[in-house]
Amino acid sequence: MCGIYDIIPHINGKENMKARDVNNKIDSLTESDWQRMKNHMDKKFPKMAMKDLESFKLLVQIFGVQMEDKEKELN
Repeated sequence: MCGIYDIIPHINGKENMKARDVNNKIDSLTESDWQRMKNHMDKKFPKMAMKDLESFKLLVQIFGVQMEDKEKELN
């Protein structure tokens, strides 16, 4: 079982988690993990709720790619 806090390093205290690890975690999520994360985020941030699960998945995947790009810039 995985949640949003397992993916976002600065929330779960895993600041040293590499972007590749984040993307691997994103790629390994089950449909129920995705749905649970979407429900959590929609409840926590109702004004930013995504219209459907596919839109939410794309947003999270873009976040992972952005993390990887940022990490490459720093190195």
